[in-house]
This record gives sequence, C-alpha cells and structure tokens, in this order.
Amino acid sequence: MNELQTLQLEILQEFSKVVEKHDLTWFAMFGTLLGAVRHKGFIPWDDDIDVAMPRADYDRLRLSEGWFNEPLFLQTPQNDPEAAPRYIKLRRSDTTYIERYPTLLTRGGNMGICIDIFPLDDVPGATSAGIMHNAAQKVHYQMLASAALDENAGSELPDHKAEICYSMGGVAGLYSILAERYEWICSRYTNKPYYTIPVLAGTRGTWVFDKKWFSDTEEKEFEGIKIPVPVGWSEVLVASYPEGLHEPERIPGKPIQEEKDVIIDAKNSYTTYTSRYTDMLKDIESRHVYLFGAGDSLHIWLERYSKGLDIACVFDNSRDKWGSTAFGLPVKSPDELPSLLNENSRLIITSIYHKEISKQLDNLNIGNYYIFIDGWNYIH
Repeated sequence: MNELQTLQLEILQEFSKVVEKHDLTWFAMFGTLLGAVRHKGFIPWDDDIDVAMPRADYDRLRLSEGWFNEPLFLQTPQNDPEAAPRYIKLRRSDTTYIERYPTLLTRGGNMGICIDIFPLDDVPGATSAGIMHNAAQKVHYQMLASAALDENAGSELPDHKAEICYSMGGVAGLYSILAERYEWICSRYTNKPYYTIPVLAGTRGTWVFDKKWFSDTEEKEFEGIKIPVPVGWSEVLVASYPEGLHEPERIPGKPIQEEKDVIIDAKNSYTTYTSRYTDMLKDIESRHVYLFGAGDSLHIWLERYSKGLDIACVFDNSRDKWGSTAFGLPVKSPDELPSLLNENSRLIITSIYHKEISKQLDNLNIGNYYIFIDGWNYIH
C-alpha cells in the first residue's frame, strides 16, 4: 500500500468501529468491492475507498453528532456548504487531498484525505431512478450556487460570478433549505424493490441494484481486515461495471498526482495549501506589498483592497510593460523579485494565470506568496 491507501484504510477502520457501535449496516462498493474480491485489498493503483449504506442508516450517520473525534471530520451536504459535497465523506483534517482547486465559487471547505460514503436509496425502477437523479443533480447545482452567493454576503459580488450563480439557480441564504430538499428528493421512495445511488454524478447515479443483493452481508478480506460486502456481490459488480469488470488503466507505481490535478499530502493539513489562497489579507497592514500581474485583475484588486496599504510595485511577464506604470504603480521584471523580497514583504499574484505564475515563482525558489481569486470574499 502507498501512503494514501494506508491512511484511507485507517479511516475505514475507524468508520467500521463507530458504525458497528451504533448498529449501522454498510457494504463495500465499486472499486473497493472489486479490490476485495480480486486482490483482498486495494486495486494496486486505486486511490479511494467507497462504501454504501441503506438510507435509514446513512441518515442516522449523517445527522450524528460527536461520533468521530478530531482530526476526523464527518463532512455532509449540510455541515460544510463551502464544499457542498454530494454525499458523506469521512475526512482526516490534518491531511490533504485537493482536487481541481481553486474554483471561482467557494473556498472549498474541508479537503482532507477521505473515504466516500453513499446512500442506497429505494426506487421502483430504472425510469424513476433517472428522474430522481436528474432532480437531485439540479438541486445540487442550486446548492453550489447558493453557497457561492453566501460567500459574498456583505461584500461586492462580481458580475461574472453573479451570472454563473444565478444561471445555476442559486439563491443567497437558502443553502440549508436546499440541502434538506436534496436529501428528500433522493429518499422519497420507501419499500421498493431496487436501490439506486442518485447522489453520484453521471450515469452511475441512474443505475439500479436489486435489493435482494443487499439482503445480507458476507465478510471478505481487505488489506488484513475483514469488511462486509453484499451477499449478492457478484451481481452488484456486474451491475456496477456494465462495460465489463475492467480495472482502471493506470501504470502501477505512477504517482496519482501525475494523472490528476490533485495535491496529496498525508502529513500536512490541507490548510497548509489553501492558506495561500484564503489568507491574502491576513496581517497585510504591516507588510510591504508587491503584486504580480499588471492586467485587469490588478485593477480589481487595487479598487477593493489597496486603501491604507504600502504597495511598492507590480511585476509582470510582459517585457513591453517593464519601466512603465499600471494603475499608478511602477511595473518591474520578475527577475528583480529575489532581491526585493524579505521577511516583511507580502507578494500577491493578481492574474488569471496564477497557476502558471505560481510555477514560475517556485522555480525561482520563492515560496512565500499569495493568490487573489476574483469572486471570493476577502476581509480586510
């Protein structure tokens, strides 16, 4: 096992211990089930753990309080609007698993390493499963957009963010109501012959499973521990992989980070990485401020946050701008950065090309910088 898998297994063991204490039923699903059957553990280059619970048990877990001790965090669609997860994730807050970050909408919520926990919802058949899935996804889009609007409560809402949020059906202040409506849509049926998992994105959220396959559990070995699988595990796997029971086509041993836009760190909290985006203005009043990027984002930043600050200059990669001014600030070459920065400096990237500039700064061995995301609410 790699370091990520080792941590996920530890989270799974704690999850198993807690739900057993509270007499809840759960099953290994998808890649975790396939790994248990074929490998007695992880598919060699898999990077997640999937479990599922009947809706009644899922809701008891979702509404629980104090069942898990820090650094574990039971993230639900209700308790972490900035993440707006589609389903429960049990996370380790002192670790990092960051995907596709940052986004325009919110700051992202808790992004520790996790296991995924899905509800098994009753459904009459495939047609109803498709309708339920579509309705749930629409409400989830509203949840995301509403959380994004709440992010800007009491501050300026940029036009581009407003257009996106309103087109998604967002309504400021209604996140909690929408999150409960989301659960109601997914759980509206009872005592039906099939299960579905409408919280999943894509076609997987429309698949149906015969409830008889989950009428009991079997135990299978998984990395030295015993985990419960559906008694009809063979049928569940066939239904879960309609194109055949093929494992992910990855090169064994190749770091997951090379294949995804993801940061994985088993030793440091996700806040170590997100603070670069969230803490731009923290203690800035005592700093000598340098900005990187002399375009429209600079103009926006100056209008919102420059009052009362000691701003020295702006750096830009365009040679044509060197020696000129941008919005009243002198523009310099990035080559001058190392000689100007010190422990009292605050370097902030003010450009939509912040990822490219971040790599540029890393190559210059400059690690102490922050990034402005137009659309987030920063408190000065």
